[in-house]
Amino acid sequence: MKRPNATGRGELRFGMPERVTPHFQDGWRLFQLHASAFVASMLLLFLSWVVLEIAVVFLYRLGFAVWLVLHLAWLLLFAGMLVGLHVMAVKSVDGEIPRVGDLFASLARAPAYLLALGIYCLVVSCGLVLLIVPGMYLAIRYCLFAQIITDTSASALPALQKAAELARGNWAPLGALFLIAFLLNIGGMALLGIGLIISFPVSLLAIAGFYRSLQPATA
Repeated sequence: MKRPNATGRGELRFGMPERVTPHFQDGWRLFQLHASAFVASMLLLFLSWVVLEIAVVFLYRLGFAVWLVLHLAWLLLFAGMLVGLHVMAVKSVDGEIPRVGDLFASLARAPAYLLALGIYCLVVSCGLVLLIVPGMYLAIRYCLFAQIITDTSASALPALQKAAELARGNWAPLGALFLIAFLLNIGGMALLGIGLIISFPVSLLAIAGFYRSLQPATA
């Protein structure tokens, strides 16, 4: 089966709903298929934060340096686990079986992910301060950096550059994709945060599916 090419040209160029909604349907289907792995992974992400808070409570008397080291160590661990969750999403879309162990298999990519995320947030924030439209433009242009780091082990700047290339000609569906994902996760947070156990993996699966659809067409 052929995928649409990376420029988004062809019969799907103007069919934005047809390009976006099926990925959320597939995301829900894949989540149901691998629910135990994704739920366990989300609980481990939450548990890492709980462990950090417990450690801070018991070690706060040791001073700011210890507090800083604890939070930096957790930040690297959490970022690596997020990359692992992205890996699980991409593997699911590719027809492979995601494992909970994948959550910890990409810890080495945490620095690249954090650097790319920091640059992304800074650039988007500057765009929003200047005018809202430039901020939205930049947010969409570089939004797939995480999938590229996950899929290719690229460093921060090449991942952002590649994300910009993939976004070219796909602004509307990418904007719709991330808007739906954002609203879905807001709904998950509204349910005392518990809904994120479902909404966040489904969103990652949908985005991973759309990212794969932008790859060069293959027979």
